[in-house]
Amino acid sequence: MTLPLVAVVFEPEEDAVRNAFVDALGTRSELVFLTELDEASREDALTRAKVLLVFGSAADLSSLDPALFGGKLVQTMIAGVDQFPFAQLPTDATIAHNGGAFAPQMAEHIVGMVLAVKKEFLWWHTAMQGGVWRQLERTREVKGDTCLIVGFGGIGKATADLLRPFGVRIEALNRSGKTDAAADFVGTLDDLPAALRRADIVVLSCGLNARTRGLIDKAALNHMKSDAILVNVARGAVIEQADLFGHLQATPSFSACLDTWWGEPYRDGKFVTDYPFVDLPNVLGSPHNSGITVRYFVDAARHAAANVQRFLDTGTAGRLVTAADHP
Repeated sequence: MTLPLVAVVFEPEEDAVRNAFVDALGTRSELVFLTELDEASREDALTRAKVLLVFGSAADLSSLDPALFGGKLVQTMIAGVDQFPFAQLPTDATIAHNGGAFAPQMAEHIVGMVLAVKKEFLWWHTAMQGGVWRQLERTREVKGDTCLIVGFGGIGKATADLLRPFGVRIEALNRSGKTDAAADFVGTLDDLPAALRRADIVVLSCGLNARTRGLIDKAALNHMKSDAILVNVARGAVIEQADLFGHLQATPSFSACLDTWWGEPYRDGKFVTDYPFVDLPNVLGSPHNSGITVRYFVDAARHAAANVQRFLDTGTAGRLVTAADHP
């Protein structure tokens, strides 16, 4: 019996990642790592492969001829698919994203940012370095807050699970307006204006597509409470950059926690913004590392391999990209 060929396009960062693929797929497939092959063997593997395991970044994808994706399952290691050359792909290409792979790590990061803003940790630490001791000045609680999560997939659900024990009310928006997870309200993007008005915390964990690009603009920001916290772990382009900067300047009590940006080194060659966000006192930033922990890539490899394993066993994969996911 000839086993289907699964080709890992990128070079695993560590042995544990390589072993995760071998453990899950080694007996079900002819598993090859393209970076370990000579040029001729690489071309043969790419032609014969039934599954391509790709990282999913622009640099990773640029090394492949999009025509090779035809008739194959292309499984990404990351959740976002906004860098895929969809217009160049064959009509029979099947793309599966890795949504939820980094959900626990990213949920911790989101909650950490919210608590840091609510408790003003950075401000108080800096003040104490200057000899300031203001013990009786009050900070804010999360208990009793309403958190709106826009994009209620793996990340959104993991975030809700961490916030709920604090006594936070959870509202969620997704495409269907339905969920099997615990939530106090579930709606679609049609419900966004009303949901923004109720929210103390807004977490953006949606994919970037035609519907979500520029979703948070001046009108959306004006719906939000003056002391709300906006957290973005989606893509920078989900927010209109100029509108957010203007709102932050005009509303000092409003805060933004930004993990994703409009210009990033791995996609654009450098970190660049049109406005000096990190200089604002009501902005807390991180360098798109919300999902990057000591175990993150091993967990992501297992998550992706499990979907490939499902495809090899049943002929169908989960988390398939549809036209609605295209940026």
